Amino acid sequence: MSVQTETKKRNLKSIDANSPTVRKMNFEGLENLPDHYIANNAYLTHNVNAYHVLFPEGERFFIKSVKAFADQVKDPGLANRVKAFIGQEVQHGKEHEKILEVLKGQNRPINFMVKAYQWTAFSFFLPLFEFIFGKKLKLAVTAGLEHYTASMAEISIRHQLHEHAYGDMRNLLLWHACEEIEHKSVAYDVLQTVSKSYFLRILGFIIASFMFWGYSISFQHWFLLADKKVGIRKYFQDLNASRDFGRKLYPRLVKLSLLYFKKDFHPDQTGGYELANEALITI
Repeated sequence: MSVQTETKKRNLKSIDANSPTVRKMNFEGLENLPDHYIANNAYLTHNVNAYHVLFPEGERFFIKSVKAFADQVKDPGLANRVKAFIGQEVQHGKEHEKILEVLKGQNRPINFMVKAYQWTAFSFFLPLFEFIFGKKLKLAVTAGLEHYTASMAEISIRHQLHEHAYGDMRNLLLWHACEEIEHKSVAYDVLQTVSKSYFLRILGFIIASFMFWGYSISFQHWFLLADKKVGIRKYFQDLNASRDFGRKLYPRLVKLSLLYFKKDFHPDQTGGYELANEALITI
């Protein structure tokens, strides 16, 4: 099912991985989001809602992890990319926080979710891993999570999954996806600058994988259980209707995830920059 949207062209600066741009956005009408704003499907909508919870605090974690080693970056090009990365992540966090306020207005359990996420991930698990494996571990986790977000962005754009979103939510998701592709190699390149350890890179990716899947699936089903408009019948109806999305997303995501284990892997190998640029001009 496709949702028709009228897009207001914003004439945004082109995607450039060598010189990313901080694009400040102004999305309209999102305060009137319907309860199930992805293809009128609760299962898909609450999957995206889980990301809205994860992103603001996650973006702040990415920024801190990269900034902690920014003084060791001597290459001027990478230093400028780090600044743009930070600026983009700040904007992403702000826009997703706006959506959290909308979701609170829909009586979603946002405050409980955010507190649970902040405490378990950022006050317990990650500090514990940092204590055991050292300060560079957080940077390795960031690089791994950036690979996930860029991979999902590429798949979403390629299959136009954003076109199923209501109104300007389509543009918000597409803008974020394009910028995730644009800056996807920044955290990785900073990690390679401070440590070329294959063990550290893969350990970070494994931890990132558990975090990414664990929190996204848990929060998605927390949303579903708290949604008074979702009973057992609708749950399975929407789950079944979402299978086509899954067939497009998960096989490619698994393939891209496995690429991360190659010793000579680099995010630029997966491309997607022209694809992102073609998508960006539709916002």
